[in-house]
Amino acid sequence: MIMRLPALRRIRRVLQGPCVEAPRWREHREMFDHAVLLVGVFYAVTAYRLYDESRDLTFLAGPVDNLDLLWPVFWMQYVPLDSAVWVLVHLALVAGLMGLLFWRFLSVRILVSVTLLQFMALRLSYYGFGHGYHEWFWISVCFWFLPTGRKRDIEAQRIGRMDFLYAFGFAPALMLFFYTLSGLYKLLHATVALSQGVVGGFSPSAMAVTVAQRALETGAEPMWAGVIIDMPLLGWPIYLSLYFVEVVSIAVFFRPSLHRVWGVLLIGFHFGTLLFLDIEFPLHILINALFFVMSPFAPKESGWRSMLSAVPVFGGLFRLGFGWSATVGRVNSRAVSG
Repeated sequence: MIMRLPALRRIRRVLQGPCVEAPRWREHREMFDHAVLLVGVFYAVTAYRLYDESRDLTFLAGPVDNLDLLWPVFWMQYVPLDSAVWVLVHLALVAGLMGLLFWRFLSVRILVSVTLLQFMALRLSYYGFGHGYHEWFWISVCFWFLPTGRKRDIEAQRIGRMDFLYAFGFAPALMLFFYTLSGLYKLLHATVALSQGVVGGFSPSAMAVTVAQRALETGAEPMWAGVIIDMPLLGWPIYLSLYFVEVVSIAVFFRPSLHRVWGVLLIGFHFGTLLFLDIEFPLHILINALFFVMSPFAPKESGWRSMLSAVPVFGGLFRLGFGWSATVGRVNSRAVSG
């Protein structure tokens, strides 16, 4: 297993922190069944998306030369547009159906990824953005590592179930890594702005300035923009909290008790981009719901103390507070009994 390599094992210990849990061997079969279900849901949603977007291709018109085609769809400049559309539509329908029915075969999973790459590249050639499409594609690539075979054959042995769970875990780990990279990027720019004495991410008015600039650039009127613009200090803790949630996200993967709550926090972040900036991230909502709120690795029950104790950076303070409270409680009980 890749995580058994010494260097990666040390990195895992750092990210895991004090949240070392005993292996939940009895739950591995249930975790395996849960992960298999989520993979099936992923390919069902992929089939829906490919079907839905293939319809939009029929409206493509005009010379392809006017597009800045990315390398995955560069071949389109050498064929008539209607022929390219015919190929992509049928590729989407075949890949979507094959993925839905036969995702357990590696060749089918690769076909789905190639198809997603084609549609993602074509969309970016037209619109120039689409972070959710990137993540959906990379999830499909992570699933290349899933063991091939029938479900009953894989689950028959513990090693089969573990291989499946390890491979499945690549996807949520990569998603959290993306969030960490995003947070570090924001943190770097905020630090540079602070050193230069200009308004940046650490400024009390940072969120209000961002919201106002977005509204001026796009002409949009986000539903909650006026609240932050009128009361800039209200957005400061939101901005700083966002930095923290994103930067430490990768560590959360190794702290299963936080999976569900972190999924909710990340979904809340994307709700905020809609309400404050009028920017939609529908695929991010679905990804966080599937892989974190519905995480197969999350314990069935997690008390608020264990979750607070597992929070990166601040968990030590919570544990210290809990220990102090327990000590005071024991002293008081002894004094009363005495």
